[in-house]
Amino acid sequence: CAGAAAASGAGYIILAGRDPGEGPPDAIVRKCVTSREALAALLEDDRIGAVVIGPGLGRGSDAGDWIDAALACEHPLVIDGDALSLLGTSAAERISRRGAATFLTPHSGEFGRMFAAGDTGKIVRTVQAAEASGATILHKGADTVIAAPDGHAVLATDAPTWLSTAGTGDVLAGILAARIAAGAASPLHAAGAAVWLHGRAAHYCGPAFHADRLIDALPIAIADCL
Repeated sequence: CAGAAAASGAGYIILAGRDPGEGPPDAIVRKCVTSREALAALLEDDRIGAVVIGPGLGRGSDAGDWIDAALACEHPLVIDGDALSLLGTSAAERISRRGAATFLTPHSGEFGRMFAAGDTGKIVRTVQAAEASGATILHKGADTVIAAPDGHAVLATDAPTWLSTAGTGDVLAGILAARIAAGAASPLHAAGAAVWLHGRAAHYCGPAFHADRLIDALPIAIADCL
């Protein structure tokens, strides 16, 4: 996720956690954070353009503390991976209290654990969930639906099938954070740009593919827009 943000134009990336790891890319700043209070203090920096929580979070006893700190911050927030499952059915209520923009990136299984099932189609259910939560939702799949809280929706249907590979969702979260931090015209525009770049980079990679290669292809996809 951090690598994807770096490859998508974010100028300064902090990877924070109990064990932020080592190694390349060296441009990523790694910070060891061991408590909710420490993470909250880190997130007070008003230079932060976007926050991502979820990739690599796990579902341990302290994961809820990290989510609480992220939800309380005043920056645009991308919620992905384990954070989606941990929020579960409380997602809409808790996210609706935030003052800053929030983005959810669930696949269909995660979406079903957060929002009530219905007899309507994917587009309608995603729009309803966005309206209820106040979040911009990227409901992933072969037919990714992007819905904003105001009822507007975008449908992306041209993603290559190999994007179902493990790790590609983390890449999408990083791209989205970079687009938000770059100052997109609206949350819906940021989400739409992220989904397009994600799919475009995957087309360049081809089907003999893993998520790390997707990061390498992102600058080529971005060059198509220049």
